[in-house]
Amino acid sequence: EYMASVLTHNLSDIKKITFFIDETRRMGIPVLSPDVNESSYNFAVNKKGEIRFGMGAVKGVGENAVSAIIEERKENGPYTDIFDLTRRVNLRTVNKRSLEALAMAGACDTFEGSHRAQYFQKDNGDNQSFLEKVIKHAADYQAQKSGAQVSLFGGDSEVEMPEIKMPDCDPWTNLEQLKNEKEVTGFYMSGHPLDDYKYEIDAFCHNTVSDIREENIAGLNGQKVVLAGIISSVNHRMSKQNKPFGNFVIEDWNDSVQLAMFSEEYLKNKHLLEEGMALMLSGTVQARFRDSKQIEFRISTISLLAEAMEKMTKHITLTINVFSVDNALIARLKQIASESEGNCSYTVCLYDDLTKLNVKMPSRNRVNPRTFVEKLRNIPEVTLTLS
Repeated sequence: EYMASVLTHNLSDIKKITFFIDETRRMGIPVLSPDVNESSYNFAVNKKGEIRFGMGAVKGVGENAVSAIIEERKENGPYTDIFDLTRRVNLRTVNKRSLEALAMAGACDTFEGSHRAQYFQKDNGDNQSFLEKVIKHAADYQAQKSGAQVSLFGGDSEVEMPEIKMPDCDPWTNLEQLKNEKEVTGFYMSGHPLDDYKYEIDAFCHNTVSDIREENIAGLNGQKVVLAGIISSVNHRMSKQNKPFGNFVIEDWNDSVQLAMFSEEYLKNKHLLEEGMALMLSGTVQARFRDSKQIEFRISTISLLAEAMEKMTKHITLTINVFSVDNALIARLKQIASESEGNCSYTVCLYDDLTKLNVKMPSRNRVNPRTFVEKLRNIPEVTLTLS
């Protein structure tokens, strides 16, 4: 409750909210996406002790819109779907902008059988999104209902209108969803863009962004540094000598830092310096040019994280508890290996916690690292390590 209060106190300052949400998560307290059926205007603690994101902290959603959603919810119960929501609220107050922002932030994920991309899907040759059609449909419903005559029995006559069918489309990719979340909340809600590269980062990146911050970098003087991050902002500029250079902010799960590139190194890597790019940076910590009393991280190479697994992985180890092994798991592993042919070797390592016994079984097969890992990463019995 204390952290929810701190977050609410800084509701209008997105930088402070981002900082305190990171601190809250480090403390092991989950911060959940906004939810039209649970969120208040402010950050609040739910019955499970989790902090629920306040709808008032979503960009584009005003206080009146949030109040209208909450008051109707309290009076007539939770919303069952997007049709129910738009039919029940005042659409002049809870307008298109508010509903789009809430959908992008994940506030409508509570509705079963739908996903965020559907709300923004446009049919071929149609300039209206599904959500726009739903709003128009709901406005027509409300107009008919308000104009309905009182029946002979003294009750309101029912208004029956066929519902619009949810569009059939693919969900947003993880990166698309996270980018949209950040656009309306200021940060990533349901994960982080680097989550997709966990295995590569664990195997090949030995440093974090925090290591090269000014207050920490002295301990790395003279050492090679390899780290990964997402570019959150970038500026391509010209110096007073009319030479091109770029500075950019790179962030990982826990920190961010501003870096710069000049001359030939900048021109060689300019195409990679774009907002949202997931990169691996290699370089050394050394004395700053023309100021030997200061040290800095000097970047030598930049590469795409998306290419790291296939380019750098020489071997994959699958670690499995011996008591998890059964015929179904064995058959599944064989099938995945046969579907992932490539040039990378792998070993299955069975372990027994009781006897501390480890048995390593190298395979004669070769696999494509990216395909192999993608197929294995959701099997809970298997722990993967790249080398």
